Amino acid sequence: MHLSRKGWNNVIIFAVLIIIFIFNFTPKLTLSSKSRQHTVIDKELIIVEIKTPDFKIKRAGRSWKSEPDLGLSEQQLALLVQNWQQLKLDTQASIKHTHAPYVIHIYSANQEQPVVVQLFQQGDDYLLQTDAATSLFLSAQQLPLLLGR
Repeated sequence: MHLSRKGWNNVIIFAVLIIIFIFNFTPKLTLSSKSRQHTVIDKELIIVEIKTPDFKIKRAGRSWKSEPDLGLSEQQLALLVQNWQQLKLDTQASIKHTHAPYVIHIYSANQEQPVVVQLFQQGDDYLLQTDAATSLFLSAQQLPLLLGR
């Protein structure tokens, strides 16, 4: 390939522009994909109780217990509580729901009022809603990670 001096200058200019473009926009692209996933409960909160219409999981000293007994070990209950703060779920725009939600109250040592999570079934999967603006997608396979069943 035989280019003049002016031609090589143009090649170098375009190559530098492409490199600048890649360095400037790659972090923004990866950040936008990460921001689409959230945990249900902020990691900063110290969960002391999870209360559902069917059962409640409560801190008992350094361990956890469920009422009524769910048949889960203390380690399984601790993992269940951790999942509320560690399981990353995809966000979706909030949808109007026509049926009553399954309401979960999560009490923390950091706040007087509980975090209210509404669980809506959407076909075989679920949506978790903590505020009016966004919902979190929860697949049927992920449901036991939060509710133990």
